[in-house]
Amino acid sequence: MKPLRHPFGAVLAALAALPAVLAQTANPPAVPDPKADGEVLKLSPFEVKADENRGYVAAETMTGTRVATQIKDLPYTVNVVTSEFFEDFALFQLDDTLVGVGGMTGLDIGGGFNLRGFTSSSQLRDGFYRLGRYGQTNIDRLEIIKGPNAGIYGRTSPGGMVNMISKGPRKENAYKLTLRGGSYDTAQATLQSTGTLGSPKTYHILIASQYNRGGADLMDWFHIRENQAFLALKHEFDNGGRLLVSAEYFKQYRNAPQGAAPVVTDLKSTASNLDDEAVGYAMNLARYNAFGPHSELYRGSNTGYFSYDRQLNDTVSIRVGGQIFAADRWDYNQNTGFGAVTINSTTASANLTSTRGAAPNRGLIFEDGGGLQFDTVARYDLLGGRVANKTLVTVDFNDYYRYDPTRNSGAAAALAAWSAAGSGRVVALTPDYRPVAPLTYFGAGLDDAPLANLTRLTRRRATVFGGMVRHEARWLDDALLTYFGARFDKVKFSELEYLATVNGVQGTLTNPVVVKRTVNQTKPNFGVLYKVRDSFRVYANYAESYFVNQTDNPADIANPLYQPETAKGWDYGIKGSLFGDRLNYTIGLFDIRRFNVRVTDIEESPVGSGNFVQITRPDGDQKDTGWEADVNWAVDRHWSTGLSFGHVKAIYSDFGTAFPLSVGRKVQNISPENGSVYLKYSGSEGRLKGFSANLGVTYVAETPTEAPNAGDTYATGAGGVRSLTRTTNQWKLTVPSFTLWNLGVTYSWKQGSALSHQLRFNVNNVFDRDYLKVNRTLGDPRGVFVSYTLGLSRD
Repeated sequence: MKPLRHPFGAVLAALAALPAVLAQTANPPAVPDPKADGEVLKLSPFEVKADENRGYVAAETMTGTRVATQIKDLPYTVNVVTSEFFEDFALFQLDDTLVGVGGMTGLDIGGGFNLRGFTSSSQLRDGFYRLGRYGQTNIDRLEIIKGPNAGIYGRTSPGGMVNMISKGPRKENAYKLTLRGGSYDTAQATLQSTGTLGSPKTYHILIASQYNRGGADLMDWFHIRENQAFLALKHEFDNGGRLLVSAEYFKQYRNAPQGAAPVVTDLKSTASNLDDEAVGYAMNLARYNAFGPHSELYRGSNTGYFSYDRQLNDTVSIRVGGQIFAADRWDYNQNTGFGAVTINSTTASANLTSTRGAAPNRGLIFEDGGGLQFDTVARYDLLGGRVANKTLVTVDFNDYYRYDPTRNSGAAAALAAWSAAGSGRVVALTPDYRPVAPLTYFGAGLDDAPLANLTRLTRRRATVFGGMVRHEARWLDDALLTYFGARFDKVKFSELEYLATVNGVQGTLTNPVVVKRTVNQTKPNFGVLYKVRDSFRVYANYAESYFVNQTDNPADIANPLYQPETAKGWDYGIKGSLFGDRLNYTIGLFDIRRFNVRVTDIEESPVGSGNFVQITRPDGDQKDTGWEADVNWAVDRHWSTGLSFGHVKAIYSDFGTAFPLSVGRKVQNISPENGSVYLKYSGSEGRLKGFSANLGVTYVAETPTEAPNAGDTYATGAGGVRSLTRTTNQWKLTVPSFTLWNLGVTYSWKQGSALSHQLRFNVNNVFDRDYLKVNRTLGDPRGVFVSYTLGLSRD
């Protein structure tokens, strides 16, 4: 791991000491003693009330506004997935198993996800930017803020943002050991400890876990191992302030990862290529490991976090937070996956073969940085108490650094043999797309010594200074809620390119190209929510956002045409409740536009020459519209049910002048419909006391998986007019829809006053459905899992 290359760590350490100084020197606030006159002490606006959770449902969120807010009072959509849901449905990893959230697909361990038809490359962890790398055992809940509203955190995907909230310290002295195992050679052990530390005002949570899965019945050589550790300490000061400090360790070792199913093209047994047609994917080939035992993909991170919040008086509360992280990613032989397959070729050797990548390489990425946040919220009345107001002012800082040497294989002799035609690199297939013979693999290790093997080397830094003002007012006896706000960010890039050419200048190892750029963005947001009656609300919201990819190449940042992506969008819909607030629902619509997407244009060069060239510039657009529905119903004290569903229409409204027919086509890897429904029974008396059962059904519609110009060939005519000369229609390819059924049964019982036991049985993919995920990797077959938890509590 590379050390931090800036004094950020020292700054964060100094700020971490600030709460203790404040606690010693500040005067206690004039807050009434609740025991003296019966008044209830107000909770900090930065604290979500845990007792508001009802099973899988949470009533409050921090992500929607940066302060604790009732979800029903937000004029846009926020979904919350609680840790109870993770446990009941045996979610060992928080990845694309979360496709049950309407409008969301493709969550991965590296930080990417698709939301409302837009892709994102990072998430939030406790309100700070995070490059994925999360362990399920220490996450209390996922809060998903949808649409450009997530711009309150700065740069964000137009579709929204995912915030993973860590489990918090508890005052109850308790210990818990959980053992889980089952299909795919799955095994996990998790130990959790909570309780006070010498003082009732200082308490902790400690979680340690290891997770393994693999299974030769799934795929040769494939194996995952995760090590997770998390420690959080919380202290309550006499003046009402609270300090939270946490540290997290995560490491995932992924050997011989799965590869994607390759495209199959029918050559129609003709010599002409004009009738070639892409007909689907070789799904059976995805069951085999393309990379072999010498391939790997590892990710790790170490993260430190602190926050201090305090109610200064009846009006003003403050919060100071900070995060520092160091992350790494290293891979080897991840670029030798299966190649495209052709059938019905007039050349016999071209039929039913898949040629794997030619030059295995190792990619190394070291990342570090962190952030600081200063939030102040004031709550006050105006107009003689007729208008209740809340004003939030926030200032924050984020820094990101990346160093990424990538090398090709240095084993020249082995590489030559691997690359040769007829070697194990070329895989002959049966008519149902399975290898004819056992696969052979590139067996040489990587020689990191020769610098000549470097294929990528950059140092990238993106620093963001930002701030926001947001004002909320409640009118007409709390029937009308309005808010407006604006956020400003200054993004500074400072980068070095050692190998590639930047604006005509060639970088070298001794004289890299220096790239510097500053981008300023100001984005507004406003909305309104009207309570027609206590059980029915209507809302509308407008927000703008921007996105800069901090991992963009220096050459892209230095391009004179560079500009950040921006977005604007509307949310509107209804929220309500029935049956005495036991059934709650949100039905919303959205309309979002994304601008400055990088596309390929045709340009005359030089002007008047009649010669046209292709140029990449950020002037493309994407338009997404759709609707979402979320319902949760506590039928009675035993039964609860709910659903989440999203319909997304994501199209390219401008894909560049080089590919004019792509306009109006669907965005790849975006499912037009997805969602889930669940049903849970909880016994509370007699023989069924401690028994619960849950059933979940997840649906993902047929999903386009190729770029909108895939398979198209164009010619450039007079005046730069582009005309289609042939197409394989590869852009039409999709993965089929699928429906998965998941079942869980739990029984809990006590042994005396201190010991507790819990036994859980899960079956995922009950009907053993074969399916391809949106990324074209094979989904898990039926899995059967058993877990046992032993708990010990002490007074």
